[in-house]
Amino acid sequence: MAAANEDEILEGFLCPICKADLKSATQLTNHFESLHQEEQDVLKSLKEIFGKAKKIILNNDETELKETFDRALKFNSQEYYYPNEEQSLGVSRSSTDYFRGVRSARLERYATETNKLLIRLDKLVCNMPSEPNQRKAFEQEVVPWLDGSSVKLCPNCAKAFNLTRRKHHCRLCGSLLCHDCSVFLDLTVAKSIVDPSIPQTSTQPDQEVTEKNGLRLCEHCYNLIELRKQIQERRNAKTAFVTAYEQMRSLMDQARPAVAMYEKMCQSLFDGETTYNLADVNAMRGKIGKLAEGIDLLSKQIVAHPAEPGTRQARLQNSIRQAAAHYIKEDLLSLRKLPTEGQIEEVRRERYERAQKQIQLERERRERERDWREEAAGSGSRVEHADVDENNPLIEQMNIIRGYIKDARKELRFEEVAILETNLKELKKEYQLQMLSNKP
Repeated sequence: MAAANEDEILEGFLCPICKADLKSATQLTNHFESLHQEEQDVLKSLKEIFGKAKKIILNNDETELKETFDRALKFNSQEYYYPNEEQSLGVSRSSTDYFRGVRSARLERYATETNKLLIRLDKLVCNMPSEPNQRKAFEQEVVPWLDGSSVKLCPNCAKAFNLTRRKHHCRLCGSLLCHDCSVFLDLTVAKSIVDPSIPQTSTQPDQEVTEKNGLRLCEHCYNLIELRKQIQERRNAKTAFVTAYEQMRSLMDQARPAVAMYEKMCQSLFDGETTYNLADVNAMRGKIGKLAEGIDLLSKQIVAHPAEPGTRQARLQNSIRQAAAHYIKEDLLSLRKLPTEGQIEEVRRERYERAQKQIQLERERRERERDWREEAAGSGSRVEHADVDENNPLIEQMNIIRGYIKDARKELRFEEVAILETNLKELKKEYQLQMLSNKP
């Protein structure tokens, strides 16, 4: 055994007297000066050895650096001419498959772990009891908690558990941790992660997420869930180009019924109807003009979006701009010309005269029928009817509908105006028939 110890090779900053490893040259020198003062010759030779070794190392480094610099200058100063001759390909090896294999294994590991956590998160969030007292037992049933009876330190921060630093469990993996190492995930955010169709309504910025309105997680689980949330947001995020196009399509969808309503209102004026007036049609025309301005502005923003000339995206942007300009020109700017006030009055006067003639003919017909019924009954006297007073229910209903029509016109709800005007005409017709029947 002694022979084996003598043949053993020792390495390091060893004391030549006691064979102790001092780890550094400074410690070795101090050790020798303090414990082996009688061996001054050995100490002197030791210092000389260290000095020469240091000098040689520094000189070699400077020499190698100078030679490397000289070679670099010489390489850069040389001019190389490559003749136009065909060269054969050398040996090459593709590392793509190896890279994909390593990358796929790593991604699969993270994806599998994240999917497992998402399944547990879905069970915790969707089936969570409303009673706070039952929540802890439910969470422990979904994710089994680790037994912490023999754990004395927090695995994350290595601080001892005591009365002030209690043991807690991650709700997704069940591992132990202290309160300082816990991270809370908002329940509304968790619901939006497991079901992206649910709109995310997170808590207020000044409201702290606690165990009452969140889930206690460890840092590892929280980072995996947060990474999946970021991936979802990147996938669902819309570029400025897509946002502008969707806004333009929304304005076009609003413009189509507005143009149809404008044509209907214009035709009503040309027909002499009193459902709409000239101010209503002008207001609708102004609304269409604002929609056209918005569509034009958004189409210009789309075509100005940066894109490489000649690419598919550039051609798409130009096509959208041309389609928007054509739509504005053909459908929004080429609207029907409105009649003047004089034309409207003339048409309404003619319509009124025709209505009066029709009412007169209807009145004569009813009188003839009434005379025929009285003659057939052998009665020579006519029944006297009382005049309709101001408390007639038909008049009250007509006044109420006129008030509704006035309010609808102020808010540019012309579809509602048309319906109310139709009801008002029916009431007027009924009132006129009532007056004809009551007239002696």
